[in-house]
Amino acid sequence: MANVVIAPDSFKGSRSAIKVAEAIATGWRTVRPSDHLSVLPMADGGEGTLDAIAYATPQATWHHDSVTGPEGSPVEASWLMLPDQTAVLELAQTSGLPLMSAPDPLVATTRGLGELIAIAMSRGATGVMIGLGGSATTDAGLGALEALGATLSRSDAHPTGAIGVTGVDTSGLHQPPVRGITLISDTTAVMFDAPSVFGPQKGATPDDVRGLEEAFSRLVAHSPQHSTHLTPGSGAAGATAWGLMTFLGATIQDGAAFVADLIGVTEALKSADLVITGEGKFDHTSLRGKVVGHIYALSSSTHTRGALIVGTSDDTVLKGWSISRLVDSAPSTEEAIRNPETHLISAVAQLARGY
Repeated sequence: MANVVIAPDSFKGSRSAIKVAEAIATGWRTVRPSDHLSVLPMADGGEGTLDAIAYATPQATWHHDSVTGPEGSPVEASWLMLPDQTAVLELAQTSGLPLMSAPDPLVATTRGLGELIAIAMSRGATGVMIGLGGSATTDAGLGALEALGATLSRSDAHPTGAIGVTGVDTSGLHQPPVRGITLISDTTAVMFDAPSVFGPQKGATPDDVRGLEEAFSRLVAHSPQHSTHLTPGSGAAGATAWGLMTFLGATIQDGAAFVADLIGVTEALKSADLVITGEGKFDHTSLRGKVVGHIYALSSSTHTRGALIVGTSDDTVLKGWSISRLVDSAPSTEEAIRNPETHLISAVAQLARGY
């Protein structure tokens, strides 16, 4: 009997990590029903992080609260309370790009994130974790800080966002939870990279990027911490990471590594005979802090055999690993995206037969 760890990322635009993991497990069991499977769908701090943590932590409690969305209108945000009174939030739930009627990186606010932090603390959270992926914002977390009691000095022409802010008064700012705030990030970009790297993805024009860069320079010059902006990951979520680190003492962690430790993937690999992971599109960027790259590195350190199941891929290879592509067996790419379960089950069954 083999011990098999199943820890895929989502197939973005097609299926969640949970659906992918369950299909992989089904395919394996059709051939090797006696093996022990640890089904641990993964995430890296972006959308799907809550679901992955909840799947591995059945004692966690779901909460749903109305907060200010990125455009200023109410949205309902889901979050988790873990058994140890740690609240797990996703910035995408309060300030995500899909919540915008149209991208607007100069106006979109993180205010709802700050409101949700306050709600979680009012419900007894003694620690807060925040997944930073999927944001619509480039406000350096100022909206969240305002919601938590900070007062901003700003020009009348810019009622939200980072442009026009000349000072941050933290005298009324809420204290962070006693066990602090942990940020879960899928990027190592620093604060000053955020406008040019992430701004265009959120609709920023070249003039917008220049305006944001100038605004960020002013913020750093007037902040109490003159080196936080150099911390890898401080540019995450439009530099929301910088704001929470600078004014609330938040710490930042690599998303895939943090989630893997939290849900038990790291521990499970120590006794695994095989690990199966996957994602929708595998390429050279997959090895830079993403789920697949982290699982590959973990398996190398534990000398665990590995296999990768993907929708499609470029010519990147993983030394010592097999790579199965759904597009090689599906009638078309569109069919692989529309009905991945069938092709996942078939690909994994073939993998199990050769194990």
